[in-house]
Amino acid sequence: MFYFDDFYGKKILKSSLLKDFDCFFTTREFVLTAAQREDLNEEAGNNRKLLLEKTGCNEIYTAKQIHSTNVSIVENNKYFYDETDALISNIPNSIMLLNFADCVPIILFSPKYNVGAVVHAGWRGTALYIAFLTAKKMINNFNIDAKNIIALIGPSIGKCCFETDFDVFDKLISDKKNKTLYIEKNDKYFIDLKLLNKNQLKKAGIQNIDMCDYCTCCMSDIFFSYRKEKGLTARHSAIVKIKRG
Repeated sequence: MFYFDDFYGKKILKSSLLKDFDCFFTTREFVLTAAQREDLNEEAGNNRKLLLEKTGCNEIYTAKQIHSTNVSIVENNKYFYDETDALISNIPNSIMLLNFADCVPIILFSPKYNVGAVVHAGWRGTALYIAFLTAKKMINNFNIDAKNIIALIGPSIGKCCFETDFDVFDKLISDKKNKTLYIEKNDKYFIDLKLLNKNQLKKAGIQNIDMCDYCTCCMSDIFFSYRKEKGLTARHSAIVKIKRG
């Protein structure tokens, strides 16, 4: 179950499945990446310092996201990954961070193995199965049993607001008979990106999944929404800290 929590005065979103770990999603109160909102650059910089100070980490591992299926395993002291939409790490006392403003944020974490991943799944990444590919890479490269992985699917644009034409619908929905995945209305399609990603994770063998109901477009007072704010927006983030060894 998801719930709002406080990170040293900043509102964050956590799951009861990982309540004792620094794995969470930020909100507008805790902006870490200003993106198009240059007026938030100073606040984002200060918040990054706060994140590092309070988690006891020195650097943040992050990436330039391009809506790809590129998955990188984090290397010690290599903090930036170009053209990458998922990061996997087992480096003790390190933080991974990816950014979102309607796309689906996914956190994978295995407390038993102390290995985590963060995934950026826009509609293109979802269509190309980035959640499945990341989960399988995490399982295979670190010899993890899928039953020991917890998955958190965070706030993103919901089926209520993700309106598409047939071309996007056709790329995303292979089983057109499965009406749990979409609603068709006036030749438009409203697609459940979160549920599509949940199904991918289940196909990878992960069963312990918490899926957030919050729609970033409906709740743009709490989260950033690229669609609602017509592109002029900052980003909320998915944070994964790998605990000390």
